[in-house]
Amino acid sequence: MKKYSNTDELRQAIVEGVNVLADNVAATLGPKGQNVIIQKKGKPPFVTKDGVTVAKFVNLKDPFQNAAVEILKQASLQTNAEAGDGTTTATVLARSIINEAQKYIVSGVSPIELKRGMDKTCDALVEQLTESARPIKSIEDIQHIARISANNDKMIGDIVARAVDLAGKDGTVIIEEARSNKTSLDLIEGFKMDTGFAANAFMTDERRGICYYDNPLVFVTDERLETVDELLPLLEQVARDGRPLVIVAEEIIEQALAALIMNAIRGTMKIVGIKAPRYGEERKSILKDLAVSVGATYVSREAGIMLKDIKIEHLGTCKSVEIGKSNSTFVGGKGEGQAVEETIEKVKALLKQTDSDHEAKILNERITRLASGVSVIKVGGATQVEMTETKHRIEDALEAVRSAQKDGITTGGGTALIRARDNLKLDDITFENREQEIGSDIVLRACESPLRQLCRNCGVSEDIILSKIENYANDEGYDFRNLCEVNMFEKGIVDPVKVTKVALIKAVSAASTLLNTNHAIIQTE
Repeated sequence: MKKYSNTDELRQAIVEGVNVLADNVAATLGPKGQNVIIQKKGKPPFVTKDGVTVAKFVNLKDPFQNAAVEILKQASLQTNAEAGDGTTTATVLARSIINEAQKYIVSGVSPIELKRGMDKTCDALVEQLTESARPIKSIEDIQHIARISANNDKMIGDIVARAVDLAGKDGTVIIEEARSNKTSLDLIEGFKMDTGFAANAFMTDERRGICYYDNPLVFVTDERLETVDELLPLLEQVARDGRPLVIVAEEIIEQALAALIMNAIRGTMKIVGIKAPRYGEERKSILKDLAVSVGATYVSREAGIMLKDIKIEHLGTCKSVEIGKSNSTFVGGKGEGQAVEETIEKVKALLKQTDSDHEAKILNERITRLASGVSVIKVGGATQVEMTETKHRIEDALEAVRSAQKDGITTGGGTALIRARDNLKLDDITFENREQEIGSDIVLRACESPLRQLCRNCGVSEDIILSKIENYANDEGYDFRNLCEVNMFEKGIVDPVKVTKVALIKAVSAASTLLNTNHAIIQTE
């Protein structure tokens, strides 16, 4: 059955749905934000203060309200996926824009012209935010970013900062569950490749968009896998063994890939396929190095090893593997230490002999890949609920740090957008009519909404705090934990610029889409 909605009914449903979502998500914002209890049908409840997790579980009975919720959820989840944080900020901004704009649309203002004005102002604000960015200068900056993203948890801030510092700017940090109550940090050997899983169906953790396995078997080959027929004897052995299987091949053709996906979906095997990175000799070098790192036999057509003759003894293994869409990390490879060291020495010898800058770069990458360490954060907790909640906050903190390392930091506490607004030169923006100017005003007023939400969650006056902030210097703001005026950078109340920019962009996009929607068709059965 299909349900149809006219304009008036739909607009009301959009506003109501957006407000329900925003009410649930916004409650978590800031140092005095509150926890939310979530329970999936048939599963035990858990507690979270993570906005992205809360958003995922909001589903409304009214189909039109829920349609609006789903569109806004997509925007907020995309914010988290791109920047590692900012779900709550994006939701709060979008709610403010939609509620304000509806007042004008009802009175006859064109939503299309409103959108044009919104987009122009959004672009100008993003430019201002970019100009305000400051680079991360110290481990203390990393601590501040991680702590704030983790809802002002000092333990998480410290451990994430140490993990990033140990792994290096471009290093790898793995997050896994501990077998104790304590959260700890280890540095162990790891091998990272710039390629990920061959299909989304291999994902084991949809929240983070990764495939993760403990103690997997690893098959490394430069062969093109066209069918699974030649691999059946090996797959049968692996199935009996019970451990996950990671297949790294030059290419996995459609028929073979479909068969592997089917095994993964049905749960017949824990399996994932990875297409080998790079091309030519560079690809072969990476595959050979991986084989050495995990203690696998490098199955190559040049070596004359037939796929049908592969046995479980030819496979390597490692402590764990984490595979995303564009990278894979093999942690604690079980290859012989001597073999790894010998390979590193051979590569160093080649490096001394080369006169090519390009070749030298590739050889240095090989050395780094073979010798690099991986920071492993082991998340503990007295209960599974506590462990899961802590793990989510560490994941968010780590992503926020990576965003800050890339694009810099700005003042936190809801001030960044207000500063960008106040420094905006509206005379430099060309509006074609009054309706576009109204759209601009709506976005400019929405810049206050994150700060206002922080005030509500802390129980202080929105208007008083806002007026104070507008009179503060650029680096000054309000500390919502201690309820006092502070220098934001000195106090460590900072946000990644990327998070704020992406949150604004996604909020304006989602709001504009909903505001320009006049009809809906919902298929309920």
